[in-house]
Amino acid sequence: MEAEQKHAMAVGQLAIGGWFSRALAVTARLGIADILDGGHLPHTEIAERTGSDPDVLLRLLRALVFVGAAERDADGAFGITEPFQQLRTDHPLSLRHTVMLFAETYDDAFGALLHTVRTGKSGFQKVFGTSLFEHFETDAEAARVFDLAMVELARPVAVSLLRARDFSGVGTIVDVGGGGGAMLRGMLRALPDVKGVSTDRRSVCERAAAELAKSPDSGLAGRLAFEPADFFQEVPAGGDLYLLKNVLHDWAFESGKRILGTVARAMTSTAAQHGTDAPVPRLLVIEPPITQDFDAARELFQMVACEEGMHGLTEEGMRGLLDAAGFDVRSVLPLPTGHNVYEATVRTTSEAPL
Repeated sequence: MEAEQKHAMAVGQLAIGGWFSRALAVTARLGIADILDGGHLPHTEIAERTGSDPDVLLRLLRALVFVGAAERDADGAFGITEPFQQLRTDHPLSLRHTVMLFAETYDDAFGALLHTVRTGKSGFQKVFGTSLFEHFETDAEAARVFDLAMVELARPVAVSLLRARDFSGVGTIVDVGGGGGAMLRGMLRALPDVKGVSTDRRSVCERAAAELAKSPDSGLAGRLAFEPADFFQEVPAGGDLYLLKNVLHDWAFESGKRILGTVARAMTSTAAQHGTDAPVPRLLVIEPPITQDFDAARELFQMVACEEGMHGLTEEGMRGLLDAAGFDVRSVLPLPTGHNVYEATVRTTSEAPL
């Protein structure tokens, strides 16, 4: 009986896990970790500063204590525990907006998980009536949170990539689907002689340029450009190095092949402009590979929220996709962030398999 009770508790805790993810999202949305700034305050003061109902906020904070995200001191004041300080906006590894994205927009899409399981079709489309990126074109707040979440997720990857790879000889980096330019901003700070081009949807580029102008990185404006483009149609030529970070996992195989084909054309055009004596342009595809059961949660998300037919990519699958798009993989470098870096070049006619 005791074992059965423990099992029942485990089942129940998992079943209400969504309540706590939403509680964490509300905490992030209200900026509670910023208000506390590593200290403790009575719940009434937190409620006043966040414009919240004191009684309800008290229950929210107590729920956070239950899962270890918050704590109470001897006077009953609340603070955020050390592991959850990343909810602060100013934390160097902040995940504040990532939590909001995952536990709000993405969690809303998971409300149609049954639809996806039964039909194989997009749960996001079922809930919002549109695709993920089309939704961001019409919901300004969701788009803002998404942009900032991508900034948060790109920071550690940029740091790891800079430590793992030599960028000498690179003059211009083109980040395809580069969003707000977080990846390039992190790289250009460390590479003062390099220029960057972030290409994405027009609305994304406009927001990114405006945000850069008022950010601490505003000095990069002379070296970082935002160029709108549809990566199914074209991407800017002229890059010595092209990046595709966390882009291909949003798309099914044929769509990924089309994106890579567009990049290949830009790289081929660049090589022709530079001449035969110049190094050939390189592509870095940066993606977390599907390797174990834990990754099934990410695969499930892709099936719910991304293009229909997306099933995640193992290292073998990514190699196959790059090969089908006319690329030769020169190396695969694992990063401590859980990503693989696939370095590839466009296959020439003479390199084509017999």
